[in-house]
Parts: sequence; C-alpha cells; structure tokens
Amino acid sequence: MSETSAPTVGDYQRGLEVMARLWGQEVANDMLLFWRSVHPDIERYITAFALGDVWARPTLDLKTRSLICLASAVVLERADQIRLHTRGALQNGATPAEVAETIIQLMIYAGFPAAWQAMEIANQVIGDRREETKG
Repeated sequence: MSETSAPTVGDYQRGLEVMARLWGQEVANDMLLFWRSVHPDIERYITAFALGDVWARPTLDLKTRSLICLASAVVLERADQIRLHTRGALQNGATPAEVAETIIQLMIYAGFPAAWQAMEIANQVIGDRREETKG
C-alpha cells in the first residue's frame, strides 16, 4: 500500500481474518468495536493496513510477528500491548517458555524494570489462558 492509496477491501477482509487468528474472534470483535469508538478511520487503517497488509505478509508467521510486537511493547513499556501480544503469541503457537525467554532477552536492552513489569503481565495472561482452557 503506498502513502497515497486507501486501504483496499481485500486488505480489510484479510485484516479481519488475521485478527481472528491472532486473538480469537471474541477479542477481535471487542477490538474492532473499541477502535471504531475511538474513530472509524483508526479502525479501518489498523484493520486494513496494519493487519491486512503488514501482518498478512508471508515471510514471517503470526507467532514470530507476535513475539516481535511483544518485544516492542516491552521496550516501550506498554502494558496493554504486552497483554495483547502475549495473548497473540500464545494463540499462535508460542509456548509460555518462549514468551518468557523473549522478555528475559529484553532485560539487556529495555532494562530490568521494563522486563519485570512485562513478565508480571505475561504471567497473568498465561494464567488466564490456562484457566480458559480448563473451563
């Protein structure tokens, strides 16, 4: 997608599919509603461009992309994004050990406080997921 072109219908549809695979349909629906409530264009650009164009590229799988985004969120100390991308990584095949190792690696680059906070959040998400799969 170039700077001057609007997202296409195909990109948008692909974005919806990526969202459902990343976080499950229920979370995807909640996110769409939230983004639309912020502003309809925000939702459209995130869905079509970020998810339908960039996340859908074939070279990296969703697990790898989720771990990269988790790493970015740790560095930026974005708690909500850490939560979201931990969930996405687990949903797409990352193990709790791979999530933890991603965060541990970042202690060197993001600092111990950022990694500590991220590990607490990731452990919450991992625990919540275990409870969801039990019930």
